[in-house]
Amino acid sequence: MPDPAPSAAAGNATGRETRPEDRVSFGEKTALGVGYLAHFYGTSGVKSLAIPVYQMVLGINPALLGLVLAIPRFWDALTDPIVGMISDNYHTRFGRRKPIIIFGAILQAFAFGAIWMVPSGLSQAGTVAYLVVTLLLFYTCFSIFSVPLMSLTYEMTPDYQERTRVTAFGGFFGKLGELTYSWMFWAANLAIFGSVLAGVRSVGWIVGLVVMGGCGMIPGLFVRERYYKKAEKQERVRLGPAFRAAFSNRAFTVLIGLTVCQVLAGMLASNIDYYLIVFNMCGGDIVEGTKWKAVLSTGYAILGIGMIYPVNWMANRYGKRTTLLVIFLLVLAGSLGKWFLFTPGNPWKILLDPLLCGPVWTALNVLMPSMLADVCDDDELRHGLRREGILGSLFSWIQKTGYALAFFGSGVALNLVGFDATLGGAQSPGAILGLRLLLAGSTAVWAVIAITLLAYYPLSKERAYEIRDALEARRGRL
Repeated sequence: MPDPAPSAAAGNATGRETRPEDRVSFGEKTALGVGYLAHFYGTSGVKSLAIPVYQMVLGINPALLGLVLAIPRFWDALTDPIVGMISDNYHTRFGRRKPIIIFGAILQAFAFGAIWMVPSGLSQAGTVAYLVVTLLLFYTCFSIFSVPLMSLTYEMTPDYQERTRVTAFGGFFGKLGELTYSWMFWAANLAIFGSVLAGVRSVGWIVGLVVMGGCGMIPGLFVRERYYKKAEKQERVRLGPAFRAAFSNRAFTVLIGLTVCQVLAGMLASNIDYYLIVFNMCGGDIVEGTKWKAVLSTGYAILGIGMIYPVNWMANRYGKRTTLLVIFLLVLAGSLGKWFLFTPGNPWKILLDPLLCGPVWTALNVLMPSMLADVCDDDELRHGLRREGILGSLFSWIQKTGYALAFFGSGVALNLVGFDATLGGAQSPGAILGLRLLLAGSTAVWAVIAITLLAYYPLSKERAYEIRDALEARRGRL
């Protein structure tokens, strides 16, 4: 379908105000944001405990652990699109997304707790098998929860600016998760639990039931679905045509490229800095290193919370693409700082790292969902269907696959540079040099690729308003 001509209203997009009926209440935004606390723990909670528990305590080879953490991502290639299709075509008097969100939150709560119930005394093969099975179970349940949650986010408002305000709440609660998740293993080591594994099991079940279950159900209970009535009347959404449409949409493919860069480079850096802190800065002391990794994550979270309003303001004033371009220039500068900060000496210096590399995580958490909501409008204009579930599931699967490949890549990288966990803090100079090069280099490459991709992103603020006006001329306001 050809693009419509610019409308007079869209031509003045920079001065266009959000309509009262397009605003989302503070209560609904908060309810959605609480759900993203559970979402954050679903994507980051496993990593936070799996590396210290299964590799550093139970002794699984880091490359093997990386492979195990990657396996569920290939399973997600099946489950995420299926859940997305079901969510797009599911019709009840409570909506398309909300019942599935509640059901998924309950399931993932119990599945998360089960991951940490690994029996003591198993062989390495038995431990690996237990982890594979419980991870597959958890990530299946997490798909049932996360795909409709993201789809609901894209549907909450049709307004370009209000979308960023909505996703800012998800970003805020995600940062609250970032403030706490790295402290889970530290908390599991408290003397009250008697042993590390007993502490991990207790902490795992608390997070599972309270955060993954309780917080996860909140959006399904208290957020309304705006596009539900229109979706009731549309033809059935099918996987094949939706996939072809998604990957022929330039805006969508640019966002996918940004996501791949984000998780491969960003999460690789997040894993590598953990090892540098433990084995270079703290002499192999896992508990002490985990504490400083938690301090670093807390620094990122605090700065991230402080950046939510500036990112929101910049995006609505200058556009989402321009905001990301500016922030990736900061990341490029921050990549140089990583070379000097993760070295022995005063450990507090690592808190300088979030100043340049912290804002990007807030920008991506806030702006990427908002930009994907704009893409859903573009998709409706071209094809006449609201299929946030399919588009969101593709985005989610690629994002989670990137996380897994980053885990696997970091494990392979550790072996390639000569890292040996049995040496503790006595790692070879070559291994430490290799880790430092990986940390700084992957961050710099990520920034350069992201800046290049953003030059090709087609949905400016003006274009987004043109698309909205064309949609409302065709099917009316929602």
